Amino acid sequence: MSEAHKSKELTRSLSFLGNISISVSDISPTTGVFLMFPSVLLTAGTGSFLSFLAAAMIALCVALCMGELGALYPGAGGLYSIVYRVLGRPLGFLALLNYLIQGIFLPATIAFGAADYLVKIFPSWTENWTAFGVMVACTIVTILSMKWNAKFVEVFLILELVVVGVIAIAASFHFNQGIDSLFHPVALNADQTSTIPVSWSTLFAAVTVALFSYNGYDSSINFSEETDQKANIGKTLFTSAFIGVIAQIIPLLCILLSVPDVKGFLSSPSPINLIGEMYMGKSATLFLNIGAAIAMINCVLAVILQFSRVYYSAGRDKAFPEKINQFLTSIHPKFKTPWLATIFMGVLGALACFNSNLVSMVTFTSVTIVLLYATIAVCVMISRVRDKELYRPFKSPLFPVIPIIAIIGSIAALSQQAGKDLITSVIAFAIALLYYYLYLKPRSQTHWVLNEQQPTPGSEKGYGKEPLDAQNSISSSEAPLT
Repeated sequence: MSEAHKSKELTRSLSFLGNISISVSDISPTTGVFLMFPSVLLTAGTGSFLSFLAAAMIALCVALCMGELGALYPGAGGLYSIVYRVLGRPLGFLALLNYLIQGIFLPATIAFGAADYLVKIFPSWTENWTAFGVMVACTIVTILSMKWNAKFVEVFLILELVVVGVIAIAASFHFNQGIDSLFHPVALNADQTSTIPVSWSTLFAAVTVALFSYNGYDSSINFSEETDQKANIGKTLFTSAFIGVIAQIIPLLCILLSVPDVKGFLSSPSPINLIGEMYMGKSATLFLNIGAAIAMINCVLAVILQFSRVYYSAGRDKAFPEKINQFLTSIHPKFKTPWLATIFMGVLGALACFNSNLVSMVTFTSVTIVLLYATIAVCVMISRVRDKELYRPFKSPLFPVIPIIAIIGSIAALSQQAGKDLITSVIAFAIALLYYYLYLKPRSQTHWVLNEQQPTPGSEKGYGKEPLDAQNSISSSEAPLT
């Protein structure tokens, strides 16, 4: 292997636990409880628990699907490289676009959440500039070596789990609602004067935001090229997803059962703070707010770490003109991280913090996430039928029940989303296909060819030792799916 090629490679400095720490931080249970849960409360009311529970079932099924394919096709490209392998080059490029969009707006969204809590602590600060500062600071930190970033994330993750643990324990000593209340959900009426029953369609509509709350476990695949080769990426991914789900479901259950006045809780601008002050006092609630802000900053760190690898991988797979590809694949000589891809993504995310329509982009991004979930579930079903001879280091149980649940759950969630978000997705994907057929397809010998390793039948690791031949990649990936 040439020195020039080696200089483009990432280094394996991440342990099994380090991978899990970053992945769980990417999910960020505290962000789910303190940021996403209040958003779901606005529409689903006390039915939020059922929405989060349904989303948890879908998320764990998707995680099993991702785990199987991630162990089979480990690489920094993550989900887009899986779709490329199984469904072919055009759909693989749509999955890449999906990922690139998430890489811009996901960290900006979480940075806004951190800013919301920081502004409560420092009232003189403005939300937009605080979110911008969070993005800039996190981008700078993520350029450092993966080993140091893993240490930062591990420390912050411990604090994050303490925060959600403390609010869960405090609430568990003050249950005021029966468990049956969770199955008879209510929400505020339009003028917020009384409560009304929540419809099933409303609960399903809230599932997409809840899925957004659990999103992030797929980052285990993105870090597979920097993780100790002894680690099983499938088990790593599912473990991360399970921890992320449990660390949110239990606190949410305890909080909802501890509510003494449902109407007052639902009408509160800060329902989590309301419970905190009620059972712990203002000083302890201040600690929770500081912890929540730090946890969200930690989440921004983890998300930037994940998606900078996606941008790096896209450049390595030559998805763009050569100058852009060279820029994105530049590895820092000292830290061995994709530093220019990180800066590029961080700058776009920082600029998004000044976008007044960020909320609309969040709902659009949620739709793209669920679309990718459904696609991965389809990939598992096709891969199991078509590629029976491949050794699978991690297999999803109960096939085909698990991917079917993931597909049905994703479709049900999408069916309740705003039409404008679905239309925006269709337009974005149409533009991506236009780019693919006008620019990439005519250059199929040199562009949009995966650089990762191809699985071979009977391989103990689930993938071959030699780089994927460009011509074979093109011919095999564009072959019919039958």
